[in-house]
Amino acid sequence: MVKFSWPKQTCVKKIIWPKQLLVQIVIAVVILVSGIIIGSGTTILLAKNRMIWIKPPNKPNAASIAHKISEKYGLDQQQATQMEKIFVDGFAARKLLRDEMDKKMDTQTEVFIEKMKQAMTAEQFDRWYKDFQKMMESRKKRHH
Repeated sequence: MVKFSWPKQTCVKKIIWPKQLLVQIVIAVVILVSGIIIGSGTTILLAKNRMIWIKPPNKPNAASIAHKISEKYGLDQQQATQMEKIFVDGFAARKLLRDEMDKKMDTQTEVFIEKMKQAMTAEQFDRWYKDFQKMMESRKKRHH
């Protein structure tokens, strides 16, 4: 009869990771992190364009400015009324100046366009004029 015996040496083998598997794991982690970063960046850009931006409060009117000045400097009612009239007149004068300047700018722009038209061929001018109109539209949006 054969006598059975257990091996005397029992050892747990240490798992040795092949280099290729380690490289694949590192690449997978890099791709995962890159995807998270790109996805969050895209989400932020999309959200930024969809947000409703609240306009800043309207510019103060003559009455509110006169009220602040009267409180700050201790003006009486008559002085506050004078302040309000001064600001109303000042705002109106500035609006007239702005309107006159806009008319002068429009006239100057027409002269400029006419000179450009004379210097270019019809095809060149058409292409330039389209670009010029886009530029003027964006300028008007920023300034008004």
